[in-house]
Amino acid sequence: MPSSDRLTKKQQNLLDELHALAELFGLDYANIREYEREARTPFLEVMKRKLVLAQVVTWYTLVDEYLNNEICRYYFGKKRTFPELWKTKRFKLFNHYILEDLYPLQKLRLVKAIRSIPKPIAKDIDSLNALRNGLAHAFFPENLRKSKPTWKGNDIYSLDGAKLFMDDMRRISDFFLGFAADVDRLGL
Repeated sequence: MPSSDRLTKKQQNLLDELHALAELFGLDYANIREYEREARTPFLEVMKRKLVLAQVVTWYTLVDEYLNNEICRYYFGKKRTFPELWKTKRFKLFNHYILEDLYPLQKLRLVKAIRSIPKPIAKDIDSLNALRNGLAHAFFPENLRKSKPTWKGNDIYSLDGAKLFMDDMRRISDFFLGFAADVDRLGL
């Protein structure tokens, strides 16, 4: 194996930990043949649901962070970096007692009052909020009247639905970052 393909000790430790976490959390689909034959399909379905849920929640929290950044930049300006601002009592209090108590849709309304947000971006954030709520608050979200596990009419658990979701989330990210962000390497 070429030296550039070798993992560092830290990388190997992380990989080992990822394998252990996947097994611990029941996401070790690569080892599905070790499961009882009759149990394989339900286990694979649960694994797929867990992966989708994790991705939706990750995007939900990232979009929430983008909204926080917009609000903080409005109230605290752009002269100081966020690490510098976090050292101030005023910024900490603002985050801990105001931003933490606002839901993402409340933050979205505030950001829309601060600056122009394209309607498709705002609609996708609203849809993301509904999807996340359905997935996070119901073990069987497909039985909900509202917040069905779909993205723009596609089953979020399907490859087509997941691809459409990811495309839209990248578009939201690109908007808030102000450029075509390379988020693929982070798996976002």
